[in-house]
Amino acid sequence: MRKFLQKIRDNKLLLDGINVVAGFVLLLALLIFFISQAFIALLIAVWAAGFMNMANGLKAMKRNKKGAALGQSMVMLGMIILIGGTALILSAMGLF
Repeated sequence: MRKFLQKIRDNKLLLDGINVVAGFVLLLALLIFFISQAFIALLIAVWAAGFMNMANGLKAMKRNKKGAALGQSMVMLGMIILIGGTALILSAMGLF
């Protein structure tokens, strides 16, 4: 396990790992939502999508100077997805 974590640190794959985990959570939450119509699963899917967008934006900002503007836009879009999606789902649940 220690060697695996060291390779992740050496190759700077932390944001990619976060992206993969968030993708699996997104797929699982959407599957649960379509089967059971539970809005909590849809809320988890919205949060996973927002975190994926933010992780991609951070990766673009670190890559080069030209990607900084695109990365900042992606991070901001991720924040909008988190806030707007959460408000939309909570209002659909009748809590907001």
